[in-house]
Amino acid sequence: MKLPKTLDREPLVDAVFEVRMGGAPQLADLLPGALFGQLTPKPTLQRLPAAEIPQPIRDQDPNLAFSPVIRLDWGEFTISFGDRNLVIACKLPYPKWPAFKDAILGIVAKVAQVGIAGPVERYSVKYVNLIQAPTLAAQIAKINMAVRVGDVEAKDDHLSVQVHRNEGDTLHIMSVVTGAQGNMPDGKAVFGAVVDIDSIRTAHFSDFGTFAAKLEPAVESLRQANKIKFFSCLTQATIDEMGPKYD
Repeated sequence: MKLPKTLDREPLVDAVFEVRMGGAPQLADLLPGALFGQLTPKPTLQRLPAAEIPQPIRDQDPNLAFSPVIRLDWGEFTISFGDRNLVIACKLPYPKWPAFKDAILGIVAKVAQVGIAGPVERYSVKYVNLIQAPTLAAQIAKINMAVRVGDVEAKDDHLSVQVHRNEGDTLHIMSVVTGAQGNMPDGKAVFGAVVDIDSIRTAHFSDFGTFAAKLEPAVESLRQANKIKFFSCLTQATIDEMGPKYD
């Protein structure tokens, strides 16, 4: 499949990179202060709701164990910290992959300088896109899929589909939800189908420094795998509507 290099009409509404560690490194205690003085422009710090929950309770609840508790608002990006994870997300409008990748590598390199003990267990790239269309039937027609349950074929229905696909050491969680509504940063109301691709790669790095040193080719290949999965979810007509630019 020939992939577009860029799109004139970007459907993306969220782009996130995450790394998770084993053990109990207490990243939310160590990293915000360590990074604050190294970032330009200076970020602003925000305490998130999960911070109000005592850490022993967060550790015991799988739904809270990786909830960020501190966030740095930094230029085009946000950097969030949980007890055992680091999350880097883009603000809209999306600054494109080269800028996002540079931010990921730069922040991870700064984190590595802190000298955090504990293994890196996984890292992931997640892209959430909203494919706009006025009706449920039009939304489903834009997606490259067929859904049948019993004698019912979904053609003009609310649906939520999630597929977990293992390919080597990478798990792709592909989600499609029709009937989504929201507002863009400019206040414009939008209606369409959400196509969410979360690509998770198992890692076996004994420390954060080793992970950082080998991240550049690894995150590039993971992003490309994520991109392939996204465009495979769309019909060619849908891709053409987005104004694709190829090499």
